[in-house]
Amino acid sequence: MLGCQRNGLYVYSPRKTVSFEKGNIMRKIFRILLIILFTVMTAGFFTIPEADAEEGTCVLKANHDVFVIVWDQDNEGNKGRQIWQGRINQGESVKITAPHAQIRYSYNDQPDEDQPLSGDTDRSCNSDEVILVP
Repeated sequence: MLGCQRNGLYVYSPRKTVSFEKGNIMRKIFRILLIILFTVMTAGFFTIPEADAEEGTCVLKANHDVFVIVWDQDNEGNKGRQIWQGRINQGESVKITAPHAQIRYSYNDQPDEDQPLSGDTDRSCNSDEVILVP
């Protein structure tokens, strides 16, 4: 607060006080804008790696009865978590959503018999592409 002392009394100058308050408000607005600018500029440094992944969808279609297990595959070709498992009957199809737009699948072409899986085939999975499972 601005003012001066005259005859033992402290006198305030309203004009200077108003001017001081405007300056104070402007400083606060400036500080807030700087904080917002800093936050926006640094937000890019704290992104989650998974946010860069491209999700994709595809359709598995069977030529004959088959048991299939599908895994997610990352951009480096590593087999990830299992995303689907089940039987696909002849002529039927199943829609798959892959977090990295890549899948790896194995199958048993005799689903009524307990046999080891074969294949371990990797494919791209995007744009609802149809993948024929042997």
